[in-house]
Amino acid sequence: MEDKKKEEELIQEETAVQPEESGEEKEEQTETHQGGLPMRSCVLMLLAGLYLLYTGYKLCQNVLNGVEGGNWGFFAAGVGFLIVGAVMLFIAGKNYLRREKEKKEAQEKEIQNNPLPKEEPEERKTMSIAERARLAQNLSDREEEETEENREGTEETIQDASGENTAE
Repeated sequence: MEDKKKEEELIQEETAVQPEESGEEKEEQTETHQGGLPMRSCVLMLLAGLYLLYTGYKLCQNVLNGVEGGNWGFFAAGVGFLIVGAVMLFIAGKNYLRREKEKKEAQEKEIQNNPLPKEEPEERKTMSIAERARLAQNLSDREEEETEENREGTEETIQDASGENTAE
């Protein structure tokens, strides 16, 4: 009787403590529920379908060419491989196209929900050659004035410094 109680307690503990799922596993489960198979499974199914098509073709070709060891059982297996491979390719392609269509729809919905503000094109002011020349002349005049002011300022400080030394 005690053994049964212990067994029941162990079973309850085992079922109560379940390992936490990682983020990838949760994403994969949500992908599976939303859009069929996860992308990894689609790629693997695609590759397996291609391999089965190739194997089925080679088996049938060997039987038809009369290669030693090739009997009609291999031909039947080759036809089965061809059928299964074609079905796998079809399902993988269908899931891939469905996933791409859902992604495109999700992007369109996102764009509709969050439209980007339309940027007004900046008006380009056209300047004639004469206006550009005047602008360049004005800039060069300003630079000359600033350099002259700087020279005068430095000359005054030099004179002030030298004048102070003589007064003492």
